[in-house]
Amino acid sequence: MIKRILISSILLISFGCSPIKKINNNVVSGEFDKAIDKTISELKKTKNKKKKNQYELILTDIYDRSVINSKDKISRFKKDGNPEFFDDIYFEYEKLIIRQNKLKNISSERLNLNFENYDSELINFRYKTSDYFLEISNSLISNDNKFDYRKAHNYLTIIETINPNYLQTRSLTELCSVEGKDNILLTVLNESKSVLFEDLENDILNIKGYDLNSTWISFFTKNDSFEVKYDFYIDLAFKSFIISPERLVQREGSREKNIVDGLTYQLDAEGNVMKDSLGNDIKIDKLIKISVKTIESIQSKSARVLAEIRFLDKKKNIIDKFPLESEFWFRNRFLEYDGDKRVLTNDEIKLSKKRFMPFPPDEVLILNNSENIKRKMKNIIYKSFK
Repeated sequence: MIKRILISSILLISFGCSPIKKINNNVVSGEFDKAIDKTISELKKTKNKKKKNQYELILTDIYDRSVINSKDKISRFKKDGNPEFFDDIYFEYEKLIIRQNKLKNISSERLNLNFENYDSELINFRYKTSDYFLEISNSLISNDNKFDYRKAHNYLTIIETINPNYLQTRSLTELCSVEGKDNILLTVLNESKSVLFEDLENDILNIKGYDLNSTWISFFTKNDSFEVKYDFYIDLAFKSFIISPERLVQREGSREKNIVDGLTYQLDAEGNVMKDSLGNDIKIDKLIKISVKTIESIQSKSARVLAEIRFLDKKKNIIDKFPLESEFWFRNRFLEYDGDKRVLTNDEIKLSKKRFMPFPPDEVLILNNSENIKRKMKNIIYKSFK
Protein backbone atom coordinates (compact mmCIF):
# COMPACT_ATOMS: atom_id res chain seq x y z
CA MET A 1 0.00 0.00 0.00
CA ILE A 2 2.86 2.34 0.97
CA LYS A 3 4.53 1.52 -2.36
CA ARG A 4 1.34 2.43 -4.25
CA ILE A 5 1.07 5.76 -2.43
CA LEU A 6 4.71 6.50 -3.18
CA ILE A 7 4.28 5.80 -6.88
CA SER A 8 1.12 7.88 -7.11
CA SER A 9 2.97 10.76 -5.41
CA ILE A 10 5.81 10.54 -7.91
CA LEU A 11 3.32 10.64 -10.78
CA LEU A 12 1.57 13.69 -9.31
CA ILE A 13 4.81 15.57 -8.60
CA SER A 14 6.17 14.85 -12.06
CA PHE A 15 2.97 15.43 -13.99
CA GLY A 16 4.29 18.68 -15.38
CA CYS A 17 7.11 16.75 -17.02
CA SER A 18 6.09 16.07 -20.62
CA PRO A 19 7.26 12.39 -20.92
CA ILE A 20 5.49 11.38 -17.68
CA LYS A 21 2.38 13.28 -18.73
CA LYS A 22 2.25 11.24 -21.96
CA ILE A 23 2.85 8.01 -20.06
CA ASN A 24 0.05 8.88 -17.63
CA ASN A 25 -2.33 9.65 -20.51
CA ASN A 26 -1.62 6.20 -21.98
CA VAL A 27 -2.30 4.53 -18.64
CA VAL A 28 -5.57 6.43 -18.17
CA SER A 29 -6.76 5.38 -21.64
CA GLY A 30 -5.79 1.74 -20.99
CA GLU A 31 -2.89 1.74 -23.46
CA PHE A 32 -0.53 -0.05 -21.08
CA ASP A 33 1.88 -1.35 -23.71
CA LYS A 34 2.43 2.14 -25.12
CA ALA A 35 2.99 3.42 -21.60
CA ILE A 36 5.51 0.64 -20.92
CA ASP A 37 7.38 1.33 -24.18
CA LYS A 38 7.62 5.06 -23.41
CA THR A 39 8.77 4.43 -19.83
CA ILE A 40 11.47 1.99 -21.00
CA SER A 41 12.60 4.53 -23.58
CA GLU A 42 12.90 7.28 -20.94
CA LEU A 43 14.61 4.88 -18.53
CA LYS A 44 17.27 4.06 -21.11
CA LYS A 45 17.84 7.71 -22.01
CA THR A 46 18.18 9.23 -18.55
CA LYS A 47 21.56 9.35 -16.77
CA ASN A 48 20.17 10.96 -13.63
CA LYS A 49 19.99 8.37 -10.83
CA LYS A 50 16.98 9.98 -9.15
CA LYS A 51 15.00 10.07 -12.41
CA LYS A 52 16.07 6.51 -13.18
CA ASN A 53 14.69 5.33 -9.83
CA GLN A 54 11.50 7.26 -10.53
CA TYR A 55 10.99 5.63 -13.92
CA GLU A 56 11.70 2.18 -12.46
CA LEU A 57 8.94 2.64 -9.87
CA ILE A 58 6.56 3.92 -12.55
CA LEU A 59 7.41 0.96 -14.82
CA THR A 60 6.71 -1.53 -12.01
CA ASP A 61 3.35 0.08 -11.32
CA ILE A 62 2.30 0.15 -15.00
CA TYR A 63 3.36 -3.47 -15.48
CA ASP A 64 1.35 -4.63 -12.46
CA ARG A 65 -1.69 -2.74 -13.70
CA SER A 66 -1.33 -4.22 -17.21
CA VAL A 67 -1.17 -7.78 -15.85
CA ILE A 68 -4.27 -7.21 -13.70
CA ASN A 69 -6.10 -5.74 -16.69
CA SER A 70 -5.24 -8.66 -19.00
CA LYS A 71 -6.07 -11.31 -16.39
CA ASP A 72 -9.43 -9.63 -15.68
CA LYS A 73 -10.29 -9.78 -19.38
CA ILE A 74 -9.23 -13.41 -19.65
CA SER A 75 -11.25 -14.31 -16.58
CA ARG A 76 -14.40 -12.63 -17.95
CA PHE A 77 -14.03 -14.31 -21.36
CA LYS A 78 -13.50 -17.74 -19.80
CA LYS A 79 -16.51 -17.38 -17.51
CA ASP A 80 -18.66 -16.38 -20.47
CA GLY A 81 -17.75 -19.65 -22.20
CA ASN A 82 -18.51 -18.27 -25.66
CA PRO A 83 -16.05 -19.68 -28.25
CA GLU A 84 -16.25 -16.33 -30.03
CA PHE A 85 -13.88 -15.08 -27.33
CA PHE A 86 -11.24 -17.80 -27.85
CA ASP A 87 -9.14 -15.52 -30.04
CA ASP A 88 -9.47 -12.64 -27.54
CA ILE A 89 -8.15 -14.91 -24.79
CA TYR A 90 -5.30 -16.08 -27.02
CA PHE A 91 -4.23 -12.53 -27.87
CA GLU A 92 -4.36 -11.45 -24.20
CA TYR A 93 -2.03 -14.31 -23.28
CA GLU A 94 0.21 -13.30 -26.16
CA LYS A 95 0.30 -9.73 -24.81
CA LEU A 96 1.29 -11.01 -21.37
CA ILE A 97 4.19 -13.03 -22.82
CA ILE A 98 5.42 -10.23 -25.11
CA ARG A 99 5.27 -7.80 -22.19
CA GLN A 100 7.32 -10.11 -19.96
CA ASN A 101 9.93 -10.75 -22.65
CA LYS A 102 10.29 -7.03 -23.17
CA LEU A 103 10.91 -6.39 -19.45
CA LYS A 104 13.23 -9.38 -18.99
CA ASN A 105 15.82 -7.49 -21.05
CA ILE A 106 15.95 -4.66 -18.50
CA SER A 107 18.47 -5.27 -15.76
CA SER A 108 17.81 -3.45 -12.51
CA GLU A 109 17.83 -4.39 -8.86
CA ARG A 110 14.99 -1.97 -8.13
CA LEU A 111 12.57 -3.51 -10.65
CA ASN A 112 10.43 -5.97 -8.71
CA LEU A 113 8.39 -7.70 -11.42
CA ASN A 114 6.50 -10.96 -11.05
CA PHE A 115 6.73 -13.16 -14.16
CA GLU A 116 4.62 -16.22 -14.89
CA ASN A 117 4.67 -18.96 -17.53
CA TYR A 118 1.67 -18.63 -19.83
CA ASP A 119 2.91 -20.98 -22.57
CA SER A 120 0.48 -23.84 -21.92
CA GLU A 121 -2.55 -21.51 -21.89
CA LEU A 122 -1.34 -19.77 -25.03
CA ILE A 123 -0.97 -23.09 -26.88
CA ASN A 124 -4.32 -24.31 -25.54
CA PHE A 125 -6.21 -21.30 -26.87
CA ARG A 126 -4.21 -21.23 -30.10
CA TYR A 127 -5.71 -24.60 -30.99
CA LYS A 128 -9.13 -23.80 -29.57
CA THR A 129 -9.24 -20.65 -31.70
CA SER A 130 -7.91 -22.48 -34.78
CA ASP A 131 -10.44 -25.32 -34.48
CA TYR A 132 -13.36 -22.97 -33.87
CA PHE A 133 -12.49 -20.64 -36.76
CA LEU A 134 -11.84 -23.60 -39.05
CA GLU A 135 -15.28 -24.97 -38.23
CA ILE A 136 -16.87 -21.60 -39.01
CA SER A 137 -14.85 -21.32 -42.24
CA ASN A 138 -15.98 -24.75 -43.47
CA SER A 139 -19.58 -23.86 -42.70
CA LEU A 140 -19.30 -20.58 -44.65
CA ILE A 141 -17.55 -22.29 -47.57
CA SER A 142 -20.38 -24.83 -47.82
CA ASN A 143 -22.78 -21.95 -48.59
CA ASP A 144 -20.91 -21.48 -51.87
CA ASN A 145 -21.40 -17.74 -52.29
CA LYS A 146 -18.82 -15.01 -52.73
CA PHE A 147 -19.55 -13.05 -49.59
CA ASP A 148 -19.28 -16.12 -47.36
CA TYR A 149 -16.03 -17.12 -49.08
CA ARG A 150 -14.69 -13.67 -48.16
CA LYS A 151 -15.83 -14.04 -44.53
CA ALA A 152 -14.21 -17.48 -44.37
CA HIS A 153 -11.02 -16.00 -45.78
CA ASN A 154 -10.88 -13.54 -42.85
CA TYR A 155 -11.17 -16.36 -40.30
CA LEU A 156 -8.59 -18.48 -42.11
CA THR A 157 -6.18 -15.55 -42.22
CA ILE A 158 -6.34 -15.29 -38.42
CA ILE A 159 -5.63 -19.04 -38.13
CA GLU A 160 -2.62 -18.69 -40.44
CA THR A 161 -1.36 -15.78 -38.32
CA ILE A 162 -1.47 -17.63 -35.00
CA ASN A 163 -1.07 -21.23 -36.20
CA PRO A 164 0.73 -21.32 -39.58
CA ASN A 165 -0.21 -24.13 -41.99
CA TYR A 166 -2.68 -25.65 -39.53
CA LEU A 167 -4.50 -28.62 -41.09
CA GLN A 168 -6.01 -27.58 -44.46
CA THR A 169 -5.97 -23.84 -43.71
CA ARG A 170 -3.75 -22.81 -46.61
CA SER A 171 -5.62 -24.79 -49.27
CA LEU A 172 -8.94 -23.41 -47.98
CA THR A 173 -7.52 -19.86 -48.00
CA GLU A 174 -6.52 -20.30 -51.64
CA LEU A 175 -9.99 -21.66 -52.45
CA CYS A 176 -11.64 -18.64 -50.80
CA SER A 177 -9.31 -16.24 -52.62
CA VAL A 178 -10.42 -17.69 -55.96
CA GLU A 179 -14.11 -18.25 -55.27
CA GLY A 180 -14.65 -15.02 -53.36
CA LYS A 181 -13.28 -12.83 -56.11
CA ASP A 182 -15.29 -10.91 -58.71
CA ASN A 183 -13.78 -11.39 -62.19
CA ILE A 184 -14.55 -8.58 -64.61
CA LEU A 185 -13.94 -8.51 -68.36
CA LEU A 186 -13.21 -5.16 -69.98
CA THR A 187 -14.12 -4.90 -73.66
CA VAL A 188 -13.81 -2.08 -76.19
CA LEU A 189 -16.61 -1.72 -78.75
CA ASN A 190 -16.73 0.48 -81.82
CA GLU A 191 -20.26 1.75 -82.42
CA SER A 192 -19.11 4.76 -84.41
CA LYS A 193 -19.01 5.03 -88.19
CA SER A 194 -15.26 5.54 -88.05
CA VAL A 195 -12.36 3.18 -87.94
CA LEU A 196 -11.20 2.35 -84.41
CA PHE A 197 -7.46 2.67 -84.44
CA GLU A 198 -5.69 -0.41 -83.07
CA ASP A 199 -3.23 1.61 -80.98
CA LEU A 200 -6.09 3.30 -79.11
CA GLU A 201 -7.84 -0.01 -78.42
CA ASN A 202 -4.63 -1.66 -77.18
CA ASP A 203 -3.84 1.27 -74.93
CA ILE A 204 -7.33 1.25 -73.42
CA LEU A 205 -7.07 -2.51 -72.82
CA ASN A 206 -3.77 -2.18 -70.98
CA ILE A 207 -5.56 -2.92 -67.74
CA LYS A 208 -2.35 -3.06 -65.69
CA GLY A 209 -2.08 0.69 -66.00
CA TYR A 210 -5.40 1.19 -64.22
CA ASP A 211 -4.23 -0.17 -60.85
CA LEU A 212 -7.75 -1.41 -60.10
CA ASN A 213 -7.12 -5.00 -59.03
CA SER A 214 -7.73 -5.65 -55.36
CA THR A 215 -8.15 -8.59 -52.98
CA TRP A 216 -11.65 -9.32 -54.22
CA ILE A 217 -11.68 -7.84 -57.73
CA SER A 218 -9.67 -8.88 -60.80
CA PHE A 219 -9.95 -7.23 -64.20
CA PHE A 220 -9.29 -9.02 -67.48
CA THR A 221 -9.33 -8.22 -71.20
CA LYS A 222 -9.65 -10.30 -74.32
CA ASN A 223 -5.84 -10.26 -74.52
CA ASP A 224 -5.55 -12.45 -71.41
CA SER A 225 -4.84 -15.99 -72.51
CA PHE A 226 -6.35 -18.01 -69.63
CA GLU A 227 -10.02 -18.91 -69.27
CA VAL A 228 -11.98 -17.25 -66.49
CA LYS A 229 -15.59 -17.28 -65.40
CA TYR A 230 -16.70 -13.67 -65.42
CA ASP A 231 -19.05 -12.17 -62.86
CA PHE A 232 -19.36 -8.78 -64.51
CA TYR A 233 -18.59 -7.17 -67.85
CA ILE A 234 -17.55 -3.61 -68.59
CA ASP A 235 -17.95 -2.36 -72.15
CA LEU A 236 -16.41 0.86 -73.36
CA ALA A 237 -18.44 1.67 -76.47
CA PHE A 238 -17.09 4.42 -78.72
CA LYS A 239 -20.03 6.35 -80.20
CA SER A 240 -18.23 8.88 -82.42
CA PHE A 241 -14.91 10.55 -83.20
CA ILE A 242 -15.24 14.21 -84.12
CA ILE A 243 -12.23 15.80 -85.82
CA SER A 244 -12.18 19.56 -86.26
CA PRO A 245 -10.81 21.21 -89.43
CA GLU A 246 -7.19 22.33 -89.45
CA ARG A 247 -7.25 26.01 -88.57
CA LEU A 248 -4.59 28.65 -89.12
CA VAL A 249 -5.57 32.08 -87.84
CA GLN A 250 -3.22 34.98 -88.57
CA ARG A 251 -3.19 38.49 -87.21
CA GLU A 252 -1.04 41.26 -88.68
CA GLY A 253 0.21 44.23 -86.74
CA SER A 254 2.73 47.05 -86.79
CA ARG A 255 4.22 49.24 -84.05
CA GLU A 256 6.64 52.11 -83.66
CA LYS A 257 8.79 53.07 -80.72
CA ASN A 258 11.17 55.87 -79.79
CA ILE A 259 14.43 54.71 -78.31
CA VAL A 260 17.72 56.27 -77.21
CA ASP A 261 20.47 55.51 -79.72
CA GLY A 262 23.58 57.04 -78.21
CA LEU A 263 24.30 60.78 -77.72
CA THR A 264 24.22 63.89 -79.94
CA TYR A 265 25.18 67.56 -79.53
CA GLN A 266 22.56 70.04 -78.45
CA LEU A 267 22.26 72.86 -81.02
CA ASP A 268 21.01 76.39 -80.64
CA ALA A 269 18.54 78.11 -82.96
CA GLU A 270 21.32 78.89 -85.44
CA GLY A 271 22.59 75.33 -85.54
CA ASN A 272 25.67 75.84 -83.39
CA VAL A 273 26.75 73.44 -80.62
CA MET A 274 25.72 74.82 -77.26
CA LYS A 275 28.20 75.13 -74.39
CA ASP A 276 27.76 74.72 -70.66
CA SER A 277 29.05 77.23 -68.07
CA LEU A 278 32.51 75.66 -68.22
CA GLY A 279 32.69 75.90 -72.00
CA ASN A 280 32.13 72.17 -72.62
CA ASP A 281 29.92 70.94 -75.47
CA ILE A 282 26.46 69.94 -74.25
CA LYS A 283 25.42 66.38 -75.19
CA ILE A 284 21.90 64.98 -75.05
CA ASP A 285 20.24 61.57 -75.74
CA LYS A 286 19.86 60.79 -79.40
CA LEU A 287 16.26 59.64 -79.99
CA ILE A 288 15.37 57.54 -83.02
CA LYS A 289 12.08 56.00 -84.14
CA ILE A 290 12.07 52.25 -84.86
CA SER A 291 9.26 50.11 -86.20
CA VAL A 292 8.31 46.48 -86.80
CA LYS A 293 5.61 44.58 -88.68
CA THR A 294 4.36 41.30 -87.19
CA ILE A 295 2.26 38.32 -88.23
CA GLU A 296 1.03 36.24 -85.29
CA SER A 297 -0.19 32.77 -86.30
CA ILE A 298 -2.27 30.29 -84.28
CA GLN A 299 -2.67 26.70 -85.46
CA SER A 300 -5.37 24.50 -83.94
CA LYS A 301 -6.99 21.14 -84.47
CA SER A 302 -8.95 18.91 -82.09
CA ALA A 303 -10.23 15.37 -81.71
CA ARG A 304 -13.33 14.83 -79.61
CA VAL A 305 -14.32 11.34 -78.47
CA LEU A 306 -17.84 10.41 -77.36
CA ALA A 307 -18.27 7.06 -75.63
CA GLU A 308 -20.38 5.17 -73.11
CA ILE A 309 -19.33 2.86 -70.28
CA ARG A 310 -21.73 0.00 -69.60
CA PHE A 311 -21.76 -2.34 -66.62
CA LEU A 312 -23.30 -5.75 -67.27
CA ASP A 313 -24.00 -8.75 -65.03
CA LYS A 314 -22.85 -12.30 -65.74
CA LYS A 315 -25.85 -12.79 -68.05
CA LYS A 316 -24.83 -9.62 -69.89
CA ASN A 317 -27.84 -7.61 -68.78
CA ILE A 318 -27.03 -3.91 -68.47
CA ILE A 319 -26.84 -2.85 -64.82
CA ASP A 320 -25.75 0.74 -65.33
CA LYS A 321 -24.21 3.04 -67.92
CA PHE A 322 -22.31 6.30 -67.92
CA PRO A 323 -21.48 8.79 -70.70
CA LEU A 324 -17.83 9.50 -71.28
CA GLU A 325 -16.41 12.40 -73.28
CA SER A 326 -12.86 13.46 -73.99
CA GLU A 327 -11.27 16.13 -76.16
CA PHE A 328 -7.65 16.75 -77.09
CA TRP A 329 -6.44 19.96 -78.74
CA PHE A 330 -3.35 20.54 -80.83
CA ARG A 331 -2.34 24.19 -80.59
CA ASN A 332 0.72 26.01 -81.87
CA ARG A 333 1.37 29.75 -81.72
CA PHE A 334 4.27 31.50 -83.38
CA LEU A 335 5.31 34.96 -84.59
CA GLU A 336 7.04 36.26 -87.70
CA TYR A 337 8.33 39.83 -87.88
CA ASP A 338 9.95 42.29 -90.27
CA GLY A 339 11.75 45.29 -88.82
CA ASP A 340 13.56 46.15 -85.63
CA LYS A 341 13.39 43.37 -83.03
CA ARG A 342 13.75 45.90 -80.20
CA VAL A 343 10.10 46.89 -80.56
CA LEU A 344 8.97 43.35 -79.58
CA THR A 345 7.97 42.35 -76.04
CA ASN A 346 9.69 39.45 -74.25
CA ASP A 347 6.72 37.17 -74.97
CA GLU A 348 6.81 38.10 -78.64
CA ILE A 349 10.54 37.37 -78.82
CA LYS A 350 9.85 33.88 -77.40
CA LEU A 351 7.08 33.33 -79.94
CA SER A 352 9.37 34.45 -82.75
CA LYS A 353 11.63 31.47 -82.00
CA LYS A 354 8.81 29.06 -82.77
CA ARG A 355 7.84 27.89 -86.22
CA PHE A 356 4.95 26.41 -88.13
CA MET A 357 4.35 22.77 -87.19
CA PRO A 358 2.72 20.13 -89.41
CA PHE A 359 -0.82 19.35 -88.23
CA PRO A 360 -0.96 15.92 -86.53
CA PRO A 361 -2.91 13.15 -88.32
CA ASP A 362 -6.39 12.29 -87.05
CA GLU A 363 -5.29 9.00 -85.46
CA VAL A 364 -2.57 10.74 -83.43
CA LEU A 365 -5.04 13.26 -82.03
CA ILE A 366 -7.50 10.50 -81.17
CA LEU A 367 -4.76 8.45 -79.49
CA ASN A 368 -3.80 11.48 -77.41
CA ASN A 369 -7.24 11.21 -75.79
CA SER A 370 -6.31 7.80 -74.42
CA GLU A 371 -4.90 8.90 -71.05
CA ASN A 372 -7.88 11.15 -70.38
CA ILE A 373 -10.30 8.37 -71.34
CA LYS A 374 -8.54 5.89 -69.05
CA ARG A 375 -8.48 8.35 -66.17
CA LYS A 376 -12.22 9.03 -66.45
CA MET A 377 -13.04 5.36 -66.92
CA LYS A 378 -10.91 4.37 -63.92
CA ASN A 379 -12.73 6.94 -61.80
CA ILE A 380 -16.15 5.58 -62.85
CA ILE A 381 -15.11 1.97 -62.25
CA TYR A 382 -13.56 2.78 -58.88
CA LYS A 383 -16.71 4.53 -57.64
CA SER A 384 -18.88 1.65 -58.85
CA PHE A 385 -16.89 -1.17 -57.26
CA LYS A 386 -15.41 0.44 -54.14
